[in-house]
Amino acid sequence: MEHIKELMSLGLKDKEVVVYLSCLELGPSPAQVIAKKAGVVRATTYVILEELMNMGLVTKYKEGKKTMFSAEAPRQLLRLLERQEEAIQEKQARLELILPELQMIMKALGDKPSVRYFEGKEGLRAIRQEIIMHGRTGDIFYNFTPADHLRGVFAQDEDTHYKQRVSKGVRAKTLFTTKSEKVKQEWLATMSGRITEIRFVSPDKFPVPAGMTIYRDRIAIGSYTGKLFGVIIESEQMASMMRSLFELAWESAEIS
Repeated sequence: MEHIKELMSLGLKDKEVVVYLSCLELGPSPAQVIAKKAGVVRATTYVILEELMNMGLVTKYKEGKKTMFSAEAPRQLLRLLERQEEAIQEKQARLELILPELQMIMKALGDKPSVRYFEGKEGLRAIRQEIIMHGRTGDIFYNFTPADHLRGVFAQDEDTHYKQRVSKGVRAKTLFTTKSEKVKQEWLATMSGRITEIRFVSPDKFPVPAGMTIYRDRIAIGSYTGKLFGVIIESEQMASMMRSLFELAWESAEIS
């Protein structure tokens, strides 16, 4: 059967997939017919059909003395993704509740700075997600952003990252560089607002291929050219110092 791998990627097990596809191909049918089509023993097919009904992918009804099973419209598969997303959001909410306690456990070890290293594009994406996860309403993120290099790595993710920050009510002050006048005007026009302040820095004066975000008691640094990597430094003293240096650069940056 086709599409087995694609459907398994949604979280369905292999036998659940073949039984579901058999239901789609057969139309309303009794379990024994579905079992024969799927190549699955009848007893197992009943169990799988119950699971598929719990997922909203199959329904059953009586036709005379026979119990018939029928596949729901394939669009119901989207509901699987919605449930997974809801589960992830619930887990994230629970994790955020205990993060302060976990942080206190770490801080109990002393004031020694914590440094974590991340490799590749997925490592940089993990850093960006952690920044968002730790954001709280009223926080300010201080960003130094090499726009050209960032867009080269995260062109598709940038809008999502911005919306996640805005949805949490986190403000930002961003210094950015770009060699493109079009990108410069686009960023100044679209990103400036109540929740984001943005200023331009000439790449001729500051030709830096790495980006930096200072948030809460952390500094995240990512390199967007060559070998992609990044680090997160957790230290209240260092974060405070970097915020002060950022403000010095901010005062001398181009406003418009």
